Amino acid sequence: MKELPFRWRAFGWHLLGSGIAALGAWLLATQVWFPWPLATLAGGMQLFLIVIGVDMVLGPSLTAVIANPAKPKRELVRDLAIILVLQLSAFGYGIYTLAAARPVLLAFEVDLFRVVSAAEVDTPSLPQAPAAYRTLSWTGPVTLAAIKPADPGEVLRTIELGLAGIPLAALPAYWRDYSSEKDKAWAKSQPLTAEAIARVPDPAELSRIAARAGVRATELRALPLLARRAEGTVLLAPPDARVVGILPVPLLP
Repeated sequence: MKELPFRWRAFGWHLLGSGIAALGAWLLATQVWFPWPLATLAGGMQLFLIVIGVDMVLGPSLTAVIANPAKPKRELVRDLAIILVLQLSAFGYGIYTLAAARPVLLAFEVDLFRVVSAAEVDTPSLPQAPAAYRTLSWTGPVTLAAIKPADPGEVLRTIELGLAGIPLAALPAYWRDYSSEKDKAWAKSQPLTAEAIARVPDPAELSRIAARAGVRATELRALPLLARRAEGTVLLAPPDARVVGILPVPLLP
């Protein structure tokens, strides 16, 4: 390493540091905030990857340009500090974007499930949620139910909000524990027909989900899943209608 010109040593160390930071962010995204297949369904990863990619290229490249050993030390340190601040700002923006897009809820809503991101939640009304749900998850989506209001005025308000792009599942006042609505979810679900199973892109994944649930694949039932970028399917297992898996394709007619 010492035999390499100073400029390329600086570039190499900067690239290594950037790569370690990007790898850490990637693991956080794919293993914690966007467990498969939510990265496909929920969106948010594309902008993050663009920001991190540009960050990885520009930071070390600028270091290679300005890392001239003939420069006065003070000037060199100042230039490197400016590059580092700019790169960290871009990296921070990428993480912020990812955090806002992270799925925080998998909510049963009337006759389907909905993936809700942190940015979609009406955060000022979080105090109206049951105590267990007043803090948004940082470790993957929480499964709960969003119930329809009983008051006619509230029903009208939720319809108006829905037309404005704010679903019932994004309103904390209507969140409830999933177990209180599981019978309704089971009643609304449909069995996996041979036709539906044939549409599964990876049959082995369906088999793994069924095996983990301790049932046969034909015993699973399905409900539609709506997310920001795509539709999918939530799989429920008997006897308690627990959520056992998500497939990134719609299986129901």
